[in-house]
Amino acid sequence: MENQDQALLLAIMQTAVDAIIVINADGIIQSTNPATTRLFGYEKREMVGQNVKMLMPPPFQEQHDGYLSNYAETGRAKIIGIGREVMGKRKDDSVFPMHLAVSHLVVADKQLFAGIVRDITDLKKAQSDLAAANALLEKRVQERTMELREAQADLIKSERLATLGQVSGGIAHEIRNPLNAVRTSVYYLRHAKNPSQEKIDEHLERIDRQVSLIDNVVTALSDIARLPDPTLGECDLNDLIDNVLSTVPLPGNIELLNELPRPPLCVTGDPNQISIVFRNLIRNARDAMPSGGTLTISATASENVVVVNVRDTGTGIPSDQLARITEPLYSTKARGMGLGLAISVAILKKNRGRLEVSSLPGQGATFSVHLNPFDGGQAE
Repeated sequence: MENQDQALLLAIMQTAVDAIIVINADGIIQSTNPATTRLFGYEKREMVGQNVKMLMPPPFQEQHDGYLSNYAETGRAKIIGIGREVMGKRKDDSVFPMHLAVSHLVVADKQLFAGIVRDITDLKKAQSDLAAANALLEKRVQERTMELREAQADLIKSERLATLGQVSGGIAHEIRNPLNAVRTSVYYLRHAKNPSQEKIDEHLERIDRQVSLIDNVVTALSDIARLPDPTLGECDLNDLIDNVLSTVPLPGNIELLNELPRPPLCVTGDPNQISIVFRNLIRNARDAMPSGGTLTISATASENVVVVNVRDTGTGIPSDQLARITEPLYSTKARGMGLGLAISVAILKKNRGRLEVSSLPGQGATFSVHLNPFDGGQAE
């Protein structure tokens, strides 16, 4: 049986893919296998009897002696029984990375150490290539991230410029006409020969009226920019809309259908600001029906939202204008600054609500105000 075990061990030594080197306590090579010759380039006879340091480049040579002496003196293993990466040196003095695992053996009262060596050149190259690829990928990700941020900044800038262009165009339109009227009256007052007092008063009143129009534009724009924070609390929609309807006169050819549910709906919001929203919407609905029609105010409520619909049967809004009607200074009316809906959107945003619009040309329009139900607690 012993002979069979020895034959088996010899067969393993001879056929092992990894290099196996057996040394004594002094680091002298006792035996090697064929894989050791293939790996290091030395014949077995060139290695046996030599210090194993011949297979290591500095500083691993000195470190190896230290490991053996430390183990002999203290019994504490720093490399023995623990695999680690070291450098190997071939017969042609070329150096390569290898994984070394050392085991302690006792054979016939002699302390021996068996080292199993594997060439990890390909592994290290793969790791290096992977690290380089990761570094390149990280660099590209950073570059693309920077490009995306720059593109986003350019887009935001473009959008702001586009918005600025729209707003400035609207301001120019709203201010140019009053300025032309002022210019005409000033020209008359400066060049008229012996104008009557009645004519002078007429033109002075025109100038005052046009200046007031310009002041209204500036004030309305300032109101949007400086809209105060709302005082959020309980808001009774039924009472609020009843009060608004009492301040917005409707001509006799417009039928009002107030279909708000009873008992009243309560939402979270600032009653003063929410009133402005519905006043703007009811005025717009009225103005959209110069020949008469029906104004319907209805509401639906769920656990999460209350939706109030203000619907008219006017001419409707063309699809190409529908997306722009909430822009500042954009209006479908022949007269008007086009600020009512913009102010309404700003108010609803501050009151945690939003506005939706739907319309079909010739079938009227519906403006839907979405608000949060009042939860009975203290609003934040």
